[in-house]
Amino acid sequence: MTRSLRTLDRGLNVLDYLNKVRIASAQNIAKALTLPLPTVYRIIETLVHGGFVERVNPDENVFRLTLAVRRLSGGMTCESIFVSVATPVLFGRREQLKWPSAISTFEDDSMVVRESTDRFSPQSIGLGAVGRWIPMLSTPLGWAYLAFSRDEQRREILAHLRKSQAQEDRVARDPHHIINMIRTIQADGYCASDEVPYKRCGGIALAVLCRGRVFGCISTVWPSSLIAEETAVSRLLPLLREAKAEIEHKLETAENNW
Repeated sequence: MTRSLRTLDRGLNVLDYLNKVRIASAQNIAKALTLPLPTVYRIIETLVHGGFVERVNPDENVFRLTLAVRRLSGGMTCESIFVSVATPVLFGRREQLKWPSAISTFEDDSMVVRESTDRFSPQSIGLGAVGRWIPMLSTPLGWAYLAFSRDEQRREILAHLRKSQAQEDRVARDPHHIINMIRTIQADGYCASDEVPYKRCGGIALAVLCRGRVFGCISTVWPSSLIAEETAVSRLLPLLREAKAEIEHKLETAENNW
């Protein structure tokens, strides 16, 4: 009995560690938890068999949690489902995209970066973006979300931003600019700009929708000094559109009802 409980405790520790770091190799898990590597492999094999852990890539010894772990929580939200579904899709395209990509959701009149490929992208630029709060009206992320959010939600967000004294929110009091931006982004299907919250970086963002509502945004950034916006958009936009379509299909066909 004691041995079984110890095994369970170790398994929970592995789940907890993966929940914190998002992605890790068996070697990293063993080192972080001070466990023998063979033990970690046995735990991971059990968790993979149960559907709670999966390889990031079939050819890599790197693991992450699956959506099954999220379903253990009764407080699961549409946003958390979106992050869980979108993460493997973007990570699966990081070799093609090359530059760091991110998954963001809306919270308290800002966009929040929930996950990023920066540490694992071929051309990482060390953003440390996860957890960062992004202004709505000075970045592609915020504009993409606003453009495709429901009219009532957009009006509510803009009403809050008009009361803000922050420099980046002043444009909320310019209705003509707001209308022109919204119409342009809706027509293009994306927002791109060299005005992103990372110095000397350009960015492109697309809203991800399911059943008439925006779940969040996917985006990619690149150093402005190395690649022009027009060049970056022409190369990256088709890849991001493919990722968006795949994520939306997975959300539409998921078992959950939201």
